Amino acid sequence: MGASNPGAPWGPMLVRSAVAAVYGVLTIFWQEPTEPVLVVAGGTYLLLTGVALWPMLAAARDHGRVRAVLLVEAAAYVLAGAATLIFASAEAFRVAAAAALILGGVLEILLWVRNRGSFLPARDWLITGAAALTAGILVPVVYELGVRALLGVTGGAAIITAVIVVISALGARHDSRAATAGRA
Repeated sequence: MGASNPGAPWGPMLVRSAVAAVYGVLTIFWQEPTEPVLVVAGGTYLLLTGVALWPMLAAARDHGRVRAVLLVEAAAYVLAGAATLIFASAEAFRVAAAAALILGGVLEILLWVRNRGSFLPARDWLITGAAALTAGILVPVVYELGVRALLGVTGGAAIITAVIVVISALGARHDSRAATAGRA
């Protein structure tokens, strides 16, 4: 791919990072979260993560099966968020978040294996996929510890995702602008 990547989807990457960062910060600073906080914050985070992945579909158009896999991942997050918000319980979050995070994590790791050299966002998917997969596995394990534990596990994964993706997005943005300036 080279050092510059003028077609990199840095905008959608920044949106995904912002969604994860807001949720992660909320989970850190909310002192005594209740089940309704988990439902609204967790459900909204899952829903918006799926929505934030949607614009990547256009960027992945020329990258084999990446688009189809991203569509599955985005749909899983949107459905998990909607289910959490509709059923409005910690139990709904446990089931939906675990399923979406495990599926999303596995898909991102597979995409990383197959596309890390040809599609810029795929370079981050080993770390973001591992963070999501780990959180998805831990959600049912920490469920009995309460709302704070559920928010802590998912918020921790969100912070990791936010940091990794924002660094990559800003690098892609810089490379894109440098490439544009070089052509002018």
